Amino acid sequence: MKDDRYLLLGLNALSRAHTTNYFADGHRGGAIISGVYLCRENDVEHDVPDLVTGIIDEQWSLSSLCAPFPQQPTHPQLLDRIVDCLSDHVTGLREVGHNVILPALALKAFRDVPEAITETRVDGVCQLIRSFTAKAVPMDDDFHLPDMSVPGVAADFILSEFVQCAARFIGRGQGWTGHLLTYGKALMDLYSLGYMDLAKEAEAGFRIYVRRIRKGPQDTDGVYEEHVPTGFSPLQADYWLERGGDVHLGHKLKYPYGFYGLLQFVNDPQIEQESLASAFRVL
Repeated sequence: MKDDRYLLLGLNALSRAHTTNYFADGHRGGAIISGVYLCRENDVEHDVPDLVTGIIDEQWSLSSLCAPFPQQPTHPQLLDRIVDCLSDHVTGLREVGHNVILPALALKAFRDVPEAITETRVDGVCQLIRSFTAKAVPMDDDFHLPDMSVPGVAADFILSEFVQCAARFIGRGQGWTGHLLTYGKALMDLYSLGYMDLAKEAEAGFRIYVRRIRKGPQDTDGVYEEHVPTGFSPLQADYWLERGGDVHLGHKLKYPYGFYGLLQFVNDPQIEQESLASAFRVL
């Protein structure tokens, strides 16, 4: 998928989400960007990009959420505002880590679409970051994170936790499991983009997230039917044809982006095998 138009649509949605529904519409903007990078960064079958863009077009492209902004001068240095804003709002666990997940996608897309770095969009992303608040959650014992700046080390750790979390939450919804992928990938993206200090700051909230999922299901976690394995992966056209086009908040695009982005760097063959066997629970 070489068309940057879809990155621009996603950035428009992220920049406008605070004026509509910051949580739901922030998800949708993040999903559009995730769909682009899922196709660009993985060995997908030939028809997958057209199927993914077809879903984006059907769901969001023509909506007011993705509408263009007025023309403004572009200033790459404006990205420092996003970095500073995220640094100021990175403490604690903020709504399952979306204070990190969504800005990381925005920073990545802005790098590829520098003409989109305008006052209005950057201020919108900062407003989105400020919308997420820290909330107390039940937590397991504290622990020491491995060196998350090393992609292979980070991927092995996150996917090992993913396998355990998926087993822990069987029948109780796999939202914690899926967002572990997107949160972990966001940290890796921040490191790969060169935001080393910011990524290090963000690790504290991620560690809280891991302590939460290790605690297992709580009374607030509902009971849900598990996904049924289909035999297809999101890298295959038949997956998208079989699953249909309803992506709701966009997890169908965000989770695969996180999963396959991590899988590219995994070192441990056993973790890779177990992750692939568990992936159907969130994909």
